[in-house]
Amino acid sequence: MAEQHPPFFIVGSARSGTTFLRLAMNANPDIAVPPESRFITELHEGRDEVEVDPFLERLARHERFEAWELPIETVRQRLGGHQRLSYASAVSAVYEAYAVSRGKSRWGDKTPRYVTNIPQLARLFPEARFIHLIRDGRDVALSYADVPFGPKNVAKAAELWANRVATGIRDGRVLERGRYLEIRYVDLIQDNEGELRDICAFVGAAFSAAMLDPAETQKGALARADKYNPHVKEHPIRRVRSWKTDMPPEHIEIFEAVAGDVLSELGFERQFPTPSASARLKAKAGIAGAPVAKIRSLAKA
Repeated sequence: MAEQHPPFFIVGSARSGTTFLRLAMNANPDIAVPPESRFITELHEGRDEVEVDPFLERLARHERFEAWELPIETVRQRLGGHQRLSYASAVSAVYEAYAVSRGKSRWGDKTPRYVTNIPQLARLFPEARFIHLIRDGRDVALSYADVPFGPKNVAKAAELWANRVATGIRDGRVLERGRYLEIRYVDLIQDNEGELRDICAFVGAAFSAAMLDPAETQKGALARADKYNPHVKEHPIRRVRSWKTDMPPEHIEIFEAVAGDVLSELGFERQFPTPSASARLKAKAGIAGAPVAKIRSLAKA
């Protein structure tokens, strides 16, 4: 069950365009990218080998695997009767079974929170590639107003974004050359074809024009994806919001009081290079749970 092609992982802070990129990659006729997994890290108990039957039992009960609509017996058949396997081989068989069921020859994963697990995944899958999609954190904070999950005040959104993005760039940039790629969300929406061609080259896949209009080729996948991504059926360039016009100055200053160093490291413009003492105090209060700088949708603003 050796990999013919290196797998890839799309990672990053939530609300950074990872679902759109997943759908674009999944539109490639050779590549299958299932819904978020989470089970790779959650089922891993640190052992290099696993017993197949207990592994499959736990996998079948995992709520994220259930969303794949893949019979567990299909995975069992892919495992070829082995009673014990390396954990990486067992996981690969799950993805391979999914890919084959979709008529695809290779697989990738889109689970944003794996941005904090790059060293673990890089060890498990020594050939794997990592695509870190990075969006300006202030725009990420705004986008949480559109979904029923995630932080609901600016300070907590800033803390979450900064922690995940900083962890991703720290752990990704030290990998061997050719294993880690940073993509800016703004570049993906402004030069969609150019960025997708670069990503395909990075993972060793042929570019397909179908990737430019995933909404047309993946109606079933979109029906599931838009449960938590209400704008996913739209091309992202038509729905992008900007913190420069849509975020109150007070919220910008609070966000930068928390995540300003990460914004600067990534070269993002800062409106408040030296946040005031008041903004820093409000940031601490928000992280502690105080109802300050709540994230609100534009319709309610």
